Amino acid sequence: MGLSHRKLMRRKPGGQRKTLSTELGSRIWRFAGILSKASDVLGDQKQAEAWLLEPAYGLDRRRPIDLLGTAAGANAIEEHITRMDYGVCS
Repeated sequence: MGLSHRKLMRRKPGGQRKTLSTELGSRIWRFAGILSKASDVLGDQKQAEAWLLEPAYGLDRRRPIDLLGTAAGANAIEEHITRMDYGVCS
């Protein structure tokens, strides 16, 4: 999503408080929305997190987590979750 583990660790409480860039904040907000919707469709957050890490047939066998770095990828994930919710196999 554009934030390395090392950068994230530097932002932890107790260190200097820095605000996120608008772009990074938007990406995180969108990820939260995708995770929430996937949790609703799949039953719970644990299942949604596992789904994000597995290749998805409807995403050309790519892992959803790998697509989150771009707006087009996030759109594809959202559309795929919507299709799953309506029971459309793709």
